Amino acid sequence: MANEKQNYSADFKKEVAQQALDQSKKNLDELSKKYDVPVSVILMWATELEKGGDDVFETEEDDTSSPEEPAESVDVEITDEQLADSVEHGVMQDKLNYKRLVFWSVFGTILVVVFVWGLFEMYQYNSAVTQDRVSSESEYYQVNQMKREARQQLDSFGVVDLENGTYRIPIDSAINKMAADEE
Repeated sequence: MANEKQNYSADFKKEVAQQALDQSKKNLDELSKKYDVPVSVILMWATELEKGGDDVFETEEDDTSSPEEPAESVDVEITDEQLADSVEHGVMQDKLNYKRLVFWSVFGTILVVVFVWGLFEMYQYNSAVTQDRVSSESEYYQVNQMKREARQQLDSFGVVDLENGTYRIPIDSAINKMAADEE
């Protein structure tokens, strides 16, 4: 299809728009193919013709066909040398307060370092507390395990040293035997 930016004469626009309106804006695809104009452009022309009347395209052509008038040139004299230099280079010179810039840069850096240090200290504290809790729970478990093993040894029969003939008897049995021997 043709380019939408293509220039068409006022008579051509009026003819195509009138045909679109006569067909009640139906079969615009056929019109588009016939005149090699996009459907959207035909719709736009038909709408303009409906609203503006028969001379709508002639006024547009008159406006667009007028030759461009040369722009007025204005000479401006700038007395401020810094401003003239800024306009010439397209940038303004900055007058920075270096003391304030250095202060806030150092202050910001110190704040970031303190924040990171605080996070590191919190991490170390939390890991130490967690490790202490885990180790205390682990020690508690080990102590309970040792007590169960000791209680099991005290309450059971077993061999201590087979070569020397040393045997183990439950503590309750040993206490009862000692009590019976004393009577």
